[in-house]
Amino acid sequence: MENHNNGDEFLELPIANVERIMKKIIPQKGKISKEAKKTMQECANEFISFVTSEAAQRCHYENRRTLNGDDICWAFASSGLDNYAEVFAKYLLKYREVERIKVDEYKCKITQRLLPQDDDDKEQEDNHRSIDGEIGETSSPN
Repeated sequence: MENHNNGDEFLELPIANVERIMKKIIPQKGKISKEAKKTMQECANEFISFVTSEAAQRCHYENRRTLNGDDICWAFASSGLDNYAEVFAKYLLKYREVERIKVDEYKCKITQRLLPQDDDDKEQEDNHRSIDGEIGETSSPN
């Protein structure tokens, strides 16, 4: 792949990852030439660069520095890649949902640690500790 001299380091997808994806489609005993792997790697890199540059242009026009998932989705749609835009929008929605759940669970744990415990809660916790201590102790029959 040609080297882009815009000051940014150009990264390529690892050839092993490209090969792994390609192997999912061909018959089990099928083989893939080095040239085919390299060509597919170049195509994937070019595709990613194209979509990313479209999204980056949108950010530039809107005077934003941070490119986000919505920009990628927009780039797919504005480039006529509606199927990609639709699937990516669904993925992005699910991803954000999972991240929101993680944050909520973390906040809940922190809140529980910070809240003062009732006397009943302290008593239950002390009972659990004493029971755990009794179970943990062993005596030899000698």
